[in-house]
Amino acid sequence: MGLFGAMQATSQIEAEEAALIKEYNDFLAYEKSEELKRVEELDRLIKSGEFASKVKEIKARKFRDTEQYRKEQEYLSLKNAKDIKGYFKLKGSAELSEYKQTGKSAELDKYNELDAYLKTREFLDAKLSGKKKFKSSEAFQKQRQYKELKKSSMLRKYFRLKESAKMKTYIQVKGSDRLKRLQELEQYVSSDAFRKVKEYMALKPQQKYEQSDEYKLEQEYLTLKKSDRLLWFRKLQKKNEFHRLKEWELTFEDDFTEGALDSKKWMTNYYWGEILLRDTYALPGDKHFYTRGKNIEIADSVLKIITRKETATGKVWNPVQGFLTRDFDYTSGLISTGKSFRQKYGKVRAKIRMSHAPVRQAMWMVAEKILPHVDVAKVENGKLFYGNFWGNIAEKKGVNKKIGRKAAEKYTSDYFIYSIEWTPEKMVWKINDKAVLTQTRGVPHEPMYLVFSAGVTNGVAEHQLPAKMEIDWVKIYQKAER
Repeated sequence: MGLFGAMQATSQIEAEEAALIKEYNDFLAYEKSEELKRVEELDRLIKSGEFASKVKEIKARKFRDTEQYRKEQEYLSLKNAKDIKGYFKLKGSAELSEYKQTGKSAELDKYNELDAYLKTREFLDAKLSGKKKFKSSEAFQKQRQYKELKKSSMLRKYFRLKESAKMKTYIQVKGSDRLKRLQELEQYVSSDAFRKVKEYMALKPQQKYEQSDEYKLEQEYLTLKKSDRLLWFRKLQKKNEFHRLKEWELTFEDDFTEGALDSKKWMTNYYWGEILLRDTYALPGDKHFYTRGKNIEIADSVLKIITRKETATGKVWNPVQGFLTRDFDYTSGLISTGKSFRQKYGKVRAKIRMSHAPVRQAMWMVAEKILPHVDVAKVENGKLFYGNFWGNIAEKKGVNKKIGRKAAEKYTSDYFIYSIEWTPEKMVWKINDKAVLTQTRGVPHEPMYLVFSAGVTNGVAEHQLPAKMEIDWVKIYQKAER
């Protein structure tokens, strides 16, 4: 297969480049995204020894190690204490209920009243007044009533309980700090909070972990790791598809979208014509004259250098006589970065559609002098040329060159991307990213500027004009610093 057949279509190259640039911009945007920030934060956390230790601690949790367990044990100890058990046994008994009822009875009140009376001086005096007199006294009647009450089954039960050890224990426990603490703990161990802790601690280790914040973080991490955007990002990280973009740094660009030529970037004259003459001029052999931008048009984001059949008067350089004025039968145009931009080494690219008309159309680079000179692409006399010239023009046979050429017909039917990659060691010419020439001799080592021009060397039939050299975009790069 020939060179042209093996070459990618311009539209395909641009589409792939645009897709790559978009993907790279998306990649850079995701690189700064909150999602990736969160994934990396979780990745560091979950893979940390601290997190692993926390998970281990959660799974190993035992109820006996908790404050709840200690309080439960305290509660059970108090609840089963002999005195407190005795307290509650008596508290809920019929015996205590009967005791309390007796304590409120008139019978007990009467007994207590009589008991108190029998201890008075009045009763003692009555008892000592004589047996006969005493028996007929009110004091005697009260004594007899007291003795009858003392034999009462109800009062005997009452006083038996009152004087018992269990009543003493009951009284000691009732209102005590220990009883209050038991009641506090009983309320505590009956609470939902306590129940939840105890139920949680009864779970299997994995079940405990699944209820933790750490588990939620791990699940969030695992979900994010399956994110389509993250998988896409990781895939691109491994493939390193953006090395072509990261390898180069854009230093100059014009896609002619402003509708008018940007005078900050381009001049419409030879550099030395602008510097020395403030005017345009033609070279020996040129049948055209370069106008000051009249032959430059921009429409639909495309710059056109138009060669016309029309007369003009202007200067021409004569090596012997200097600048002379003469008439020309053709006009054309030129744009140059001579005043605005120069660069040593890098990559220069432009998307151009050359006219099939027999006019000279060129994309070239030059420095301060005539040599070195680099033709990135030039169509002339039915051929496409690319190459470089170097040496000393003042010496006989002092000019060296290396030129590649192809039939121009294939390259005047559509847009092609012409480029040159320039390093200190070599220059590589490419058409649609396919290398067509490599040169290691005469490599320039000085900053050069870029020129696009068209013109007439031989006569052109009137019906073949006007001819348009169309430039869609221009991009210049330098190697990115690593």
